[in-house]
Formats: sequence, structure tokens, C-alpha cells
Amino acid sequence: MTKRILCFGDSNTWGFSPADGQRMDHRWTRLLNTAGTLDAEILEEGLNSRNAVCRDHHMPEKCGYDAWKMMLLSHKPLPLDAVVLMLGTNDLKSTYHCSARYIANGLREYVREWMNPTLYEGTKQPQLLVVSPILLGDNLADLEGEGGGFNRYSMEQSRLLWEELQAALAPYPVTLLNAADFAEASSLDGLHMDEENHARLAAAIGSTLQEMLADSPENPDHDA
Repeated sequence: MTKRILCFGDSNTWGFSPADGQRMDHRWTRLLNTAGTLDAEILEEGLNSRNAVCRDHHMPEKCGYDAWKMMLLSHKPLPLDAVVLMLGTNDLKSTYHCSARYIANGLREYVREWMNPTLYEGTKQPQLLVVSPILLGDNLADLEGEGGGFNRYSMEQSRLLWEELQAALAPYPVTLLNAADFAEASSLDGLHMDEENHARLAAAIGSTLQEMLADSPENPDHDA
């Protein structure tokens, strides 16, 4: 039976091109089925500028947490086999001045909501893969300038996020992956991946999902 995988993230899930701002065809979500032996229906839920926890009063719909529960519910009655969650980059913007620990603790709330059994009545609970995003590029603060969206503090916290995320989610039954081990931001904008890095990330996520789904029983009933 074909697996169903929901991918929930920001512009690096949407496929924003660092070269021209258009949506790339060869984005990691579309490459998952070609990166290995994964054969799945991929449900893409990427949104440009989506935050993990911070709320932009000009665009409140960009807060991912507000949409998280809805996304977990919206594909019923067909079950989801796995969910890939990759957020946190936009919370590093200078306007929010968030620490890596604050962002990681915010992502922990996504995990707690995912564990809510009422979301899966009549179906099964999907497995959850939480991906720590790629690092902000070394040149990003210079590209942005003094009045830009990211600064030196943003870059420092970017490098701490993986460690903080591991600590925040240690007690929970999720799988973790560090995107920065496999991919990096383009030097063109210091923020978004090019096609080569999308392919690398797709291979890493695809391999991890294969292992996760191979270990899961077929269509178990979720005990609510």
C-alpha cells in the first residue's frame, strides 16, 4: 500500500529558488521518491516565511503552529504514515530576536500536539520526523545589511538550534535529523537551498523515512 507522507515547513520546503525567487521543480519534497526506494504520496505543505513559533502581526497566518493541528486533521479519513516537520529558520529573524532554545521549546509544542490521541480517532498516528533546518549562510548578515531581516545574533543562534532541539525533544518518541549535516544555503542569498542541496537533503530524508516506515506495523489501529 502506498505510504502517505505530509511535509510541513517554510520556503525551503516550498522550494524557493535563491536565484530568482520562483518555485523550483526539483525541490526535496518532489525528489523523495527518486532519492531511493521510497514510494509514497507526498503531501506538500510548505509556506514561504512560515515561522515555527513567532507571530508576525502583519501576517499572523505565517505562524505554523496555528495550522499544525489542522494539517494533521485535513487528510482524514485516509491515514498519514509519516509527517516531516522542518521549521525554525524564520524565527531567527532579527525582528524576533529569538534564542535557539526558545525556538526548540516551541517546536516541542508541535510534538505534544502530534501526540494528542483525539487527532487520530478511527485511524493511526503517523510517525514524526523533526528536521532541524540548514544553517544560515556565513554571508547572510553581510547580504542583509544593517537593516536586514537577519543579523549576527541570528547566525549564532542558527548554529545552536540542532543541539537545543535534541535536548528539547529527547523525552519524545520522534526521529530527529539535522539538515545541516547534508545541505547548506546558497551563497546567492545565504538562506535558501539550490537544486543540488535539495537533492542531498532529499536523499537524507528519504533514507530516514525508509527506515522509519520499515520498522512500523502496517496500518495499526490507534488506541484513543
